[in-house]
Amino acid sequence: MQIRRNGTARGRRIGSTARRLARWGVRRRHIAVGHFLRGVCSGAGTALVGLAVVWFQSRR
Repeated sequence: MQIRRNGTARGRRIGSTARRLARWGVRRRHIAVGHFLRGVCSGAGTALVGLAVVWFQSRR
């Protein structure tokens, strides 16, 4: 591990950054799950409406 001029070790700094990002992700996982679920529902609804339109047009 190299010591930089300001006295901080690069490996230690990267580790603390990774820990900070991990804590940030854990705190916001419910928000991320909500956005994912909203996207899945939106995609499923769009697909169902599209299939209904295709089915309706083929029946006419």
